[in-house]
Amino acid sequence: MPDLSTTSIDTTVERGPSAITYRRLETLSATAHRDLKLAGQNDYRFAAATAQVPLVAEEITEAAKHFPIVFTRAGDDIQPVALMSLSENNNVFVGSDGRWQARYVPAWLRRYPFTFARQADDDPADGSATADDAQRLVVMIDRGAPHFSADAGQPLFVAAGENADDGVTRGPAMDQALDYLERYRRASVSVAGLVSGLAGADVLVERSLDVFTKARHANRIGGLQIVDHERLMALTDAELGQWTRNGLLEIVHAHWQSLTNFRRLA
Repeated sequence: MPDLSTTSIDTTVERGPSAITYRRLETLSATAHRDLKLAGQNDYRFAAATAQVPLVAEEITEAAKHFPIVFTRAGDDIQPVALMSLSENNNVFVGSDGRWQARYVPAWLRRYPFTFARQADDDPADGSATADDAQRLVVMIDRGAPHFSADAGQPLFVAAGENADDGVTRGPAMDQALDYLERYRRASVSVAGLVSGLAGADVLVERSLDVFTKARHANRIGGLQIVDHERLMALTDAELGQWTRNGLLEIVHAHWQSLTNFRRLA
């Protein structure tokens, strides 16, 4: 399990169009947060400016029913993302009251108000991930989130025996949150390896789409990475068979199906 101690970290845990707005990011600490409680909230204002949401393989079929899914690419690094808006710094699925306006909430957003950050002194110079990343991560919380309170909710820490740090240990609410963070981390590593096959097979193409608003105004969205049908059909039977077995072909079909959801962003 990742370290909970205070250490030097890179607090910019997300960047670009997938960034979450954190109000007060702090390293989770038994000393500083021993009296903190966690309560459920349907408040997604932290994602009001999040235009893209990364997806993991297990959720792509469901997410495709609600959001357009495309791919971002940096060299051979491929990431499936759900688009939340046709413009930057906007999310049409967050209402003015902070409530989520779609029937599905992507797993990436369900981590909040917890997240991981990598220790700054261990951050690889090339930004690459390694097998022992979990040993270099610390747990962060958004202390300014409405989910946290000193009065109502489930305690993050509970009383423990004499040998426990600061006389407390993790409570069930924190155990559940940390388990979710770790499962999400593993899933994000897994999907990165899976969709890397798209780059290797050279089936991704950059496309621009004209999306018409309800007032019939066209918005041209450029720079989208989409799986090209003709290139996919040119693959060998062996390659397609492998993609069928490992689940990549299912992701591709969900991606194609999801493109009809662009109208929901208009």
